[in-house]
Amino acid sequence: MSLHRYVRPERSAAVHLLVVAGALVTGYVTGHVEAALVAAVGGGLLAHAAGQTILRARTEVIERRYRHLVEEMPLSLYISALDKRSNALYVSPAIADLLGFSLDEWRSNPQLFEQILHPVDAERVLRAIEASKELGHPYEAEYRLTRKDGSIVWVQDRAVTVHDQRGRRLHWQGFLVDVTARKEAEARYRTLVEQLPLITYVDSPYSADEAASYVSPQVEEILGYPLSQWHADPSFFVEHLHPQDRERVRESQRAARETGEPLALEYRFIAEGGRVVWLKDSYTTVRDEAGRPWYAQGFAVDITAQKEAERDREALLAQTQAQNERLRKLDRMKDEFIALVSHELRTPLTSIRGYLELLVDDPQTLELPDLQRNWLQVIDRNAERLMRLVEDLLLTAQARAGSLALDKDEIDLAAVVEHAVQAGAPVAAARGITLVSHTDTAPFVTGDRIRIGQVVDNLVSNALKFTREGGRVEVHATARRSGARIEVRDNGMGISEGEQEQLFERFFRTTRAQDEAIPGVGLGLSIAKAIVEAHGGRISVRSIEGRGTTFRVDFPGVPAELRPLGSAA
Repeated sequence: MSLHRYVRPERSAAVHLLVVAGALVTGYVTGHVEAALVAAVGGGLLAHAAGQTILRARTEVIERRYRHLVEEMPLSLYISALDKRSNALYVSPAIADLLGFSLDEWRSNPQLFEQILHPVDAERVLRAIEASKELGHPYEAEYRLTRKDGSIVWVQDRAVTVHDQRGRRLHWQGFLVDVTARKEAEARYRTLVEQLPLITYVDSPYSADEAASYVSPQVEEILGYPLSQWHADPSFFVEHLHPQDRERVRESQRAARETGEPLALEYRFIAEGGRVVWLKDSYTTVRDEAGRPWYAQGFAVDITAQKEAERDREALLAQTQAQNERLRKLDRMKDEFIALVSHELRTPLTSIRGYLELLVDDPQTLELPDLQRNWLQVIDRNAERLMRLVEDLLLTAQARAGSLALDKDEIDLAAVVEHAVQAGAPVAAARGITLVSHTDTAPFVTGDRIRIGQVVDNLVSNALKFTREGGRVEVHATARRSGARIEVRDNGMGISEGEQEQLFERFFRTTRAQDEAIPGVGLGLSIAKAIVEAHGGRISVRSIEGRGTTFRVDFPGVPAELRPLGSAA
């Protein structure tokens, strides 16, 4: 057990007084005052010496504890004189681990700190330390030091001036923290960021002037302004926002700062030379571990080319829409013209055919030479052909206008098919083509007999036109659970895949038909499609070039009951 645990400086003084008083009282009582005075002085000196010894011991204990605590901390602590720039009074052992110089080297070389400062940072750091010592301000900086092995270490230095109880300056003390790993990560990040084709920036969301603390060098390439201008004027960004976008951007930024929510917006910026650059800006507030806003970071991408492309696309779209409207108008005018011309042609053609029929039936015509009678037959055939063309044009115009009239009734589909096959038989025989029908299960359906017959006639006529001598054309009429189906198949020349989708367009003729001068104006299939769709049906085609074609017509609804072939319709 140690005595100094119980004897404090104030108790030592009290003991000193008691010893002196006791010696004086004893000398007075015994009559030996002089001896008592000597004893009092000696005892007081002994008591004082004992108190000082105890105080020193206690101070040493406290100092050892403090030193032990300091040297166990993962920091490199130091104490230096105020009147000298870098003379170290004390350095902790951690500095030896950090920089590789022993404590003896620090003690023996007062200028060691200046010597290991990185040349790029030396002047800045030493001036800042001198200013902080002189003004008594706290000091904080990050800089590089050269280790004993020649490697570079980044440190964060924080130091203050220490004062006594009376406010007198005693010394300069601080600590170093190794931040090399963070600096290397920052360097890698900065290198990556500065290679991207965009502007990266970092700022504080609650700074007084809202100026960016970091702006990547790409800002000069994209906007034309050097970095020095950005850093010299805190309001540079705001002043160069496009006037029409400035208030919107500022309001969005204020809202993002208040809520801490991410921000993404597009705006215009006045670049060097007055040119306008569109930027897409994405902004995020980074929070610390306590959830408080720490700093903000974002990036801006030049989207001027994209905006110009959008503008051009919108202009092109508007132009296309206007052109389409003009084409639709021209199409309507064309339909009206075709309908008008066809109607005007129909009357004189009817008259021509009527008088021609009277002329052919006249007995005197029989007395004409055969050559002249053949002329009359040629006139009749061409008049009939022209009349069919006029009828097709009128029918096409009606279908386009949605006014196709249908005279619906219950019809025998088998009879319609057989009639079309009989009508095509002479052409088939003349060209050496086999034409057959299969209608054993053909149903009765509801529809316009003449129009449906026209569809079958067109399909059979086309099949015969595009089938070579010795070929085969089959016409099938069958009942389906969902309605009725007519199929016209041939093993003719077929249709290329690229042309099949255009077959049902008005006036479309295949390349083969044009090359081989096969007769036709390209209206038959478009008319067939209009008639079928007017009945609620669907027409389709399957074809393999060089192998043949199949047209399929489906009529919807439940077919009527099957009746024997040849029943009246």
